[in-house]
Amino acid sequence: MTVSPMSPMSPLSSPADATLDAAVAAAAALGTTDTPERTGVEDLDDDTLRLTHRALRAGLSGPLTEANRWGAVALPPGRFSFHELHLKRDLPLLHEWMNDPDVARWWELGGDVDVTANHLAAHARLTHATAYVGCLDDQPVSYWELYRADLDPLARHYAAKPHDVGIHVLIGPAHHRGQGLGSLLLLVVSELILRAAPDTQRVVAEPDVRNAASIGAFRRAGFRRSVDLTLPGKTAALMIRDRHRDATGPAA
Repeated sequence: MTVSPMSPMSPLSSPADATLDAAVAAAAALGTTDTPERTGVEDLDDDTLRLTHRALRAGLSGPLTEANRWGAVALPPGRFSFHELHLKRDLPLLHEWMNDPDVARWWELGGDVDVTANHLAAHARLTHATAYVGCLDDQPVSYWELYRADLDPLARHYAAKPHDVGIHVLIGPAHHRGQGLGSLLLLVVSELILRAAPDTQRVVAEPDVRNAASIGAFRRAGFRRSVDLTLPGKTAALMIRDRHRDATGPAA
């Protein structure tokens, strides 16, 4: 699988950044009515998010294939939701995003439209992964690949645990970058995955070690840097979001 970190973000402060906590608290508050203000990502409730409660199963089944049915999460920038990827409809936009120099540097999918189309078609044939367009108020702003990391070739390079879920993400429109949106969406999406998939204990990512902005964004979203991995085509920082935030565990 192509290993693809997110586009650069502007620096914020720390994984426990109060700004992110406030944003997620606002997400919960905006998603309900006549309820007291909540604090922290743990207060995003399942009724608001309309999550499935089925455990992930082997192959292309379970909650990862149903993220477009999770509903919308109200965030300060808008209501975030996953839309199922449709090649014919979404290819022109994704091709444009992939040819943005800030994106192409890391995804390495710049070029003719066939380059993007071939990547999306190859990804669609995978039996352990699915792709989505992430939207704010139904307007596309991001591209996501969610996959069973323990069933992926990545598992040959780290101590994978059953039901590990991996994330690839990019923020498409340039005017949405540099505002902390990537950190906020990573925080919310990783929480959504853990809520939807009770058998999953970890969400993982593998940005290029040279992409300090991406690594920082994952850290601000609650991921920890575990170990550096030598992967085909790059050296990656293994970022892990544990179900239990105080989990440390041995280096993977």
